[in-house]
Amino acid sequence: MLSALIGNLAYNVDVEIAFFIVSFIFFIMMIGTKPRRTSSYVYDFFGMFFCIVAPFLMVLIVYMASHIEIYGIVMLECVMIAYIFVYSFILFNLSMYLCTLPYRNRSKEGNYRILCFCFVFFMVFYCMVAIFKGTMFSYYGGEVADISFFVIKMVNCGMVSSTASMIFALTVTKDMPKVARTIIFAVYPINVLLLLVQRSNTDNIIIAMTYVVPMCIFYILFHSNPYDEILGLQNTYSLESRFEDDILLKKPFYIGYLIIPSFNRSDISGPSSKMGIGYETIIDYCRMAESKYPNLHIYKQSAGTYTFIYEAMQSDEHDKILDLLADLAEKRLSEIDELARIIMVVLPCFEQIRSIAMAREMVNQIIRKKLNPLENFRYVATKEDNEKFQERYRIEQELMDIRLKRDMEDARVVCYAQPIYEVESESFRTAEALMRLELDGQIVSPGLFIPIAEETDCIHVLTLIMLSKVCKELKELEKEYEFQCISINCSASEFTLPGLADEILNILQRYDVEPKKIRLELTESAVADDSNKLRNNMYLLREKGVSFYLDDFGTGYSAMARVIDLPFRIIKFDKTLLYQSIDDERMDGIVSNMIETLKSSGINTLVEGVESDAHKDYSITHGFDYIQGFHYAKPVPISDLRKYFSKKK
Repeated sequence: MLSALIGNLAYNVDVEIAFFIVSFIFFIMMIGTKPRRTSSYVYDFFGMFFCIVAPFLMVLIVYMASHIEIYGIVMLECVMIAYIFVYSFILFNLSMYLCTLPYRNRSKEGNYRILCFCFVFFMVFYCMVAIFKGTMFSYYGGEVADISFFVIKMVNCGMVSSTASMIFALTVTKDMPKVARTIIFAVYPINVLLLLVQRSNTDNIIIAMTYVVPMCIFYILFHSNPYDEILGLQNTYSLESRFEDDILLKKPFYIGYLIIPSFNRSDISGPSSKMGIGYETIIDYCRMAESKYPNLHIYKQSAGTYTFIYEAMQSDEHDKILDLLADLAEKRLSEIDELARIIMVVLPCFEQIRSIAMAREMVNQIIRKKLNPLENFRYVATKEDNEKFQERYRIEQELMDIRLKRDMEDARVVCYAQPIYEVESESFRTAEALMRLELDGQIVSPGLFIPIAEETDCIHVLTLIMLSKVCKELKELEKEYEFQCISINCSASEFTLPGLADEILNILQRYDVEPKKIRLELTESAVADDSNKLRNNMYLLREKGVSFYLDDFGTGYSAMARVIDLPFRIIKFDKTLLYQSIDDERMDGIVSNMIETLKSSGINTLVEGVESDAHKDYSITHGFDYIQGFHYAKPVPISDLRKYFSKKK
């Protein structure tokens, strides 16, 4: 028996000693294996630390109670007080972990912390009253003090905590992961039973079992990061932990990505002999790299994607070491597959890169811009790369915030407009609304943020915000000025959304704007593919009075027949056609024929990019109905359209 190793004890503490050892082992694993650190991990970590201290104190209490003549009552009471505080913190951490398991509860973490601290306070108060009253244990002389009352009071606290935890779990069961519900409703009732057993039999101390087991289960299920049994590598969660540690400790390091595209498309651990050789190659590469460079830590993301952290100050010497690692990877792979390609991108420890997600996004950005899929690619990011990425990342985060908030009055989305000249009336009758993004008092170029908005699925919300702002300004303009309409650009992806027509019409209705006052612009590439959803949205809106422009005509691949088939009211000729037609007689003839064909089909024409007298003369001579360009008007804040539209008589 474990108790016999300590000496002659009046109580059996085998369970306490066993779970002291278990807690110690798990705590070492927590420190050494870089577990997954979620917001609730801190409660499991500190809870496990106290799980080491509490059994130790309980064994010490039993030992002192068994030799009370040597240690005395005061010493025993001091250790009991220490145990009360430690046990209360264990129950606090268990309760807080449980409270933060449902994701929605994490926003209320502060409230739950206050509630749990109140429980701890009353538990300590309840026990301290017993200490001062002298009812925590009894001693009537002899060698042994009776600590049954102490054990029972600890059991009472544990039962209150376990019961409250089960009641809480019942109230938030729909928000809790299934695996968490299973564990709670299996473990906590057993805990209550064990505490009842402990209450009826105080000679065998088993309290440690009731708090160590839940802590260990939570760690195994939600935070442990097992190693790959063959490669000996950990996964993304361990990578995040080491990254966060190095940032916190201000360690200099490189973070790199080694990607073998062909391995990602195959099961290299499968039964195929060639794939098996590929797996052996990765194993040999990892073993060699780890043994040669102790500061190198490799993490497996997938069969062909590996991330490494090399803890070293940036220098030419260390750059060469990383280059050698890339050389070795190329050499080993070429031995088994001449066509295999590797991608290796390394980031020095830039101060602004504060998370693995940021590092991964920067690597992806570099690969997209520089990668030739037929060649090996290796690259060490520079400060210029980091500056460009930080600008893009800042814009991306702002766009995501705009998308999530979905505020139709968002001040970051700024509405400009470019007046459009009508040739027949020799006046400005329409305008094109132009989206701008204002961040920290600076206007971001549309060429920079529009592609990002499309990649991140933020473009639709931006369009809705633009439409709302245009409608709001349009109602003010209508009071005093005469004009036909204002056009708004739409993304190609938006017109495949099933509910697009309803969303647009709802905004028009909200601002009491006539549909004929709004025109939507689609690029030629948007209509190149025959999409039923696009066609349906266009016809639904046209039936309500919304007209359409085809933008950038001449840059896409759509056939003239398809353009005429769709309900476009105006075709906007791209400026490249204008510039080429002036210098090329053959192109001039093609453009003239297109204008004639469109007009015969009842479609008006508009030319963009008119910036000189030559452009203007050509546009008027060739019969364009509308002219847009800097020669007539530059983009202005939409409220400044008053300077161009005529006042009502």
